[in-house]
Amino acid sequence: MAASRMAELALLIATNTANIDTHLASKGLPTPSFDANQPAHLLNDTELAAARRAVLEATDELHALMLGPIGILTSPPHNFMISLQAIYRFGLATGFPIGKDEATFGEIAASSGVCESQVRRILRHAMAFRIFCEPRKGVVAHTAASKVLAENTLMREWIGMVSEEMWPAASRTVEALVRWPGSEEPNQSVRNLSVRAATQRY
Repeated sequence: MAASRMAELALLIATNTANIDTHLASKGLPTPSFDANQPAHLLNDTELAAARRAVLEATDELHALMLGPIGILTSPPHNFMISLQAIYRFGLATGFPIGKDEATFGEIAASSGVCESQVRRILRHAMAFRIFCEPRKGVVAHTAASKVLAENTLMREWIGMVSEEMWPAASRTVEALVRWPGSEEPNQSVRNLSVRAATQRY
């Protein structure tokens, strides 16, 4: 029976990590750690470049497989929230023609009211985090994560709450601390700053 993708990735990680370990040992160098005395450029050796890249790419893919579609949507890095907010606000996950599993960037742009060049940038940014894919140039298809966004209303609304309310408020935490030091007033909070900013935007 053919090995699963998970097993392939695990073997790739183990093999290349062992190669890196052997290389460092042969040069009398320490293995990577979080110690304060760790050399800053320990793994910058050009001889390690291919093995290091293979480990990073494989661990990233294995991490995403372990998360699953719901995990991918609910534990994104902060910069990923940019495309996730746009997908929610403009309805891009539900912008496919009815009954079709694929759509062009132009078709999604037409259904969302956002210009095609911006839709292309937004979705390709999301694709870097395995939400949507581009099986052929100019054609968008669902991944497991984007299909959840398209079909699960509760999940979509949760993304809306996080991206439209929690994320903008979190980015103003320090601003609120500076503006109202020690305040416990309900109108002197990150939420207050976020609402003000949203009101001014529109």
